[in-house]
Amino acid sequence: MRDAERLAAEAESAGASGVWVTDVRREPYLVSAAALRATMRVTVGIDVAVAFSRSPAVTAQAAWDLAGYGGGRFVLGLGSQVGPTLLSRFGVEADRPAARLRDYVLAVRACWEAYRKGHGHYQGEFYAIRQPVFSPGADDPWPAIPLYVAGVNPVMTAVAGEVADGFAAHMFCTPTYLDQVLRPALARGAARADRAAPPVLLPLVVGRDRASLALQMTTYTVPAYRRVLDESGFRDEADAILAALADRRRTEAARIIEERCLDQLGVAVIGDLAERIRLWSAHADVIGLTVPWYGIDAAAQIALFRDLLQALQRI
Repeated sequence: MRDAERLAAEAESAGASGVWVTDVRREPYLVSAAALRATMRVTVGIDVAVAFSRSPAVTAQAAWDLAGYGGGRFVLGLGSQVGPTLLSRFGVEADRPAARLRDYVLAVRACWEAYRKGHGHYQGEFYAIRQPVFSPGADDPWPAIPLYVAGVNPVMTAVAGEVADGFAAHMFCTPTYLDQVLRPALARGAARADRAAPPVLLPLVVGRDRASLALQMTTYTVPAYRRVLDESGFRDEADAILAALADRRRTEAARIIEERCLDQLGVAVIGDLAERIRLWSAHADVIGLTVPWYGIDAAAQIALFRDLLQALQRI
């Protein structure tokens, strides 16, 4: 959390408009509080919190408090996480993730409405919250909270189009996939709710070299995400990468990604940052910048983060 304070303040000084927190190793709501404490102007969001590891009432309460604490600068991002990872990481199983996440978002919003009014409840397909306001009283006025939903496959993306204020795309994405698969799915979901499609946030992983970026992308090359490669003309590469990973030949998988797929994914070598931002700005509405976490220790991540801020200031 102390690192989050320092890095968030440095990002604000460098001219960033927002700071995004991940749910990879540290508790994202606590880290968000630290980032809000150290800044005055930037929005602070979670891209994204694993929804099903927490009840919707717990998530609603944490986001509500952060929105109040930050004076309306907090953005809640929610994602389902891949089923096997959800189980191995949190010991939780969640069937029908798209329908469940839709209900989860509605439950969170119902809790927020109850907090504002001082009373309310929610009854949905998966979640029932009879008493979200346990201690009497209404929180009004209170800042509104933008809510983003993450997705990789079109069914979940359509849920984002239906119920979210923004869509958090994955860095394991190509321009072709975003334009031809995800944008239409967002539009379909939005049409179900008779609303405009939400804006798209896309994070770019910024590394010192192509090899480290390719290694990071191996962590996202899983069967549930292979459609990204299939729809982008990399079906054979997907077969080869997944086979190599299944045999624990990660170096070979990374080599295939680097040689055949990397230039189409959401990555940037730090020396080419301006060019990559221009490329992806033609497809996404908001660009986030992050650094690799796989195979890189904390000190190296922080050093790269600071070099990234300097590169951002130059461009």
